[in-house]
Amino acid sequence: MTADEQDALMELFNIGIGRAANSLSEMVNDEVILSIPHISVITRSHAVEMIVERASDHITAIKQQFSGFFGGTALLVYPESNSLELVRTLIGEDTPLETLTELEQESLLEVGNIILNACLGSFANMMELELDFDLPEFFKGNCKSLLFDNHTLVDSLITSSPSESKLVFLILDFMTKGGTKKDHKIKGFVMILLDSKALEDLREKLQRLLS
Repeated sequence: MTADEQDALMELFNIGIGRAANSLSEMVNDEVILSIPHISVITRSHAVEMIVERASDHITAIKQQFSGFFGGTALLVYPESNSLELVRTLIGEDTPLETLTELEQESLLEVGNIILNACLGSFANMMELELDFDLPEFFKGNCKSLLFDNHTLVDSLITSSPSESKLVFLILDFMTKGGTKKDHKIKGFVMILLDSKALEDLREKLQRLLS
């Protein structure tokens, strides 16, 4: 992607992320700030390298399949060490660790559903398409396993090798500020796996917006 295309795509996702932040703020009764400091279109192999370099190979993730004119998979990924911290931020500082562990999957599924639907909703609006979403699923393991060993991802739509297939990669900062909780800043990642035709359509739409 050109720099202008990346800027346009970031603006697009910022709209959806803003809506997600408002929904999460209402959910936790505290101000939630979500920001996107980085966006790019890269290979799966590069995505694994970036997550491991910036966070950890041990991750928790929420994945959501979508279908329609084209299909794909959206992923919200957090370092495993931060997932309980995120849950604690959402449901209260004084929650016992055993309770946090019990609520981890349920809480992260709810957060993932809000964020991924906001991202995909903005994406679908720009593409002028209707997309159908499956229920989100919880994953815990290593990053390579998530992106390469999971057959529910869009491998069947990809003619090249999975390691070279492209995805839209966003670095996402999650922060609560003020209100009833202490300030927290947790870095996460959003990935949207698309087939090659969808990526071509995306660039065409971005060029139309820019012109």
